[in-house]
Amino acid sequence: MPSSAREAYFALRAFNVEIASIKDASLLVGGRSRGAPRTPPAGTDSVFMDEGGSTGDASLGSRLRMQWWRDSVAEIYEGADGGEGDDRQYRTPAGDVLRSLTSSRRHNPTLRSLAQAIRTHGLTHRFLRRMMEAREADLDVMQYDSVRDMAQYGEDTVSSVLYLSLETVGVREEAADVVASDVGVALGLLTALRSTGFRASQGESSIPADLASKCNVSLDTLWSETAEGVSASSEALQTATREMADVSSFHLHRARENQHAVPKEGRMCLLPAVCGLQYLGSLKGANYDVLHPSLVGGEESVEKRRRLELMFLLGRTWLTGTF
Repeated sequence: MPSSAREAYFALRAFNVEIASIKDASLLVGGRSRGAPRTPPAGTDSVFMDEGGSTGDASLGSRLRMQWWRDSVAEIYEGADGGEGDDRQYRTPAGDVLRSLTSSRRHNPTLRSLAQAIRTHGLTHRFLRRMMEAREADLDVMQYDSVRDMAQYGEDTVSSVLYLSLETVGVREEAADVVASDVGVALGLLTALRSTGFRASQGESSIPADLASKCNVSLDTLWSETAEGVSASSEALQTATREMADVSSFHLHRARENQHAVPKEGRMCLLPAVCGLQYLGSLKGANYDVLHPSLVGGEESVEKRRRLELMFLLGRTWLTGTF
């Protein structure tokens, strides 16, 4: 990563972590309601249902945090630089709230770094807005309807980060964006698989409804397997995992075939693809058992070996410019 783009790149990554953690924080604090095993009403496609179907109610706090980020980013593009301005607008009870919000925006280190990146590199507002809209819509999602919907979520979030990362190094070419799109979709699906255990513990399913129905994977199955600490996934879950991994593998390998279209200065922005390829290999080695101890923080020796392997793969990619 060129030194001129490094600060902007890390600002984007920090921003992505901030908005992605909003839902996770809400789940850790409140979680989802988990009742006794239920049979979906006749005519429904979702394999598990809550009172509101395959969605849950996001907390008001989560929505307020997301709105704060939406307003803050919008102000950057509107030219509001967080200066002191005229204090008369704050001389009302509502003004106290406005003053507090303005102060929080002015002093938030992630937002300040993002603002500098936007001004320096002319980052596209549409991609940032799309990331926030997708994350906000995801606050209520307990299970996606289809693999296509989950892939679209990966496109809206992970791919958008990659598009913006390419912009930090001056790459704004359609061919490069096509490769970044494939990498983002693949990583989005793999991230869902990696979070299977955690999502199930919070009353969610990382397996979309169409695939869950096809493979007969229910939330109760996921919950019982994670809660009981079983060392192997059921055959149904392994089948569903394999199908999602196959979709991810298709996108990653297509990106690998087309990576020559990405200018040399932009290839470091696609390093996350290496992590995805390594996880795919580990998943295949575990016979697509997504809950296998080696994939969810098992023995320390296995973790050390995996980290060393990843460092080697990242180093090779850095030297050769290809993943």
